[in-house]
Amino acid sequence: MDIHVEEKRINELIEMIGAMASLNFSKRLETAITDNPIDVVAFGLNMLSEELEANVVNKSMLEETNLNLERFCFTVAHDIKSPLSSAHSLITLIENELENVENNTLKQYVALLKTINEQTRNMVNGILDYSRTNFNNVQIEEIDLHNVCSQIAQEYSVNNAVIINYPPQMPTVQYNSVALKQILGNLINNAIKHNDKPVCELEIQCADRDSFFEVSVADNGPGIPKKDRNKIFDLFESIKTPQEDSYGIGLSIVKKLVTQANGVVWVDDNVQHGAKFVFTITK
Repeated sequence: MDIHVEEKRINELIEMIGAMASLNFSKRLETAITDNPIDVVAFGLNMLSEELEANVVNKSMLEETNLNLERFCFTVAHDIKSPLSSAHSLITLIENELENVENNTLKQYVALLKTINEQTRNMVNGILDYSRTNFNNVQIEEIDLHNVCSQIAQEYSVNNAVIINYPPQMPTVQYNSVALKQILGNLINNAIKHNDKPVCELEIQCADRDSFFEVSVADNGPGIPKKDRNKIFDLFESIKTPQEDSYGIGLSIVKKLVTQANGVVWVDDNVQHGAKFVFTITK
């Protein structure tokens, strides 16, 4: 090998080592399959650089995931779970006070409120458990979508400002029950929170496609500008509306759960004015 060529290649080796020391693993050296020590070292550096680059990317993704998870768990634990526990104690006190009161309607409302509180607390605990896992190791079960919609609608049955419609016949899907209820619950709560009408009208539909089901939640609210339709799914993204200045986690949870189940979620315009959130469930 020409001495100048060899000197140039040695300089390239030194430059690559310097780049790797600076955590720049994008550089690659030209190699040839020979017994020349420079080729052997260059080949080894290329392999090491590729491995380190992959590890750095994975570590970066893991650190970001862990950071989001910590923020998520903190928000849920302090902003949701604690008030729910306080509300449960208060509901129990009211229930005890009503034991000798002859007002069955009021007792029914308190009983329903207690049931909803219990379900919500269970859901929060489920979210905390779910946030520490990924969709590959949670329980997948056969779920009647109509029953899920019926349960959710029942929770809002005493709220005259909310109407939830869904078809009498809906398919059975293979999914995680906690995840599905959380997805639909967050989409419904988001629609109610941002609704600008006296009555929030919601319609849940399910379309049967070739290899997946397409579930949608449509509302009669103000709709979502196209420029905001991607960032609303970002964690703690702020979307200001006349009804709500939201720094929520609901839609980011929806996206996380849907994508972990190999689905997609997006927002369309509702034909009846408003927004329509759509997500897919693989068959």
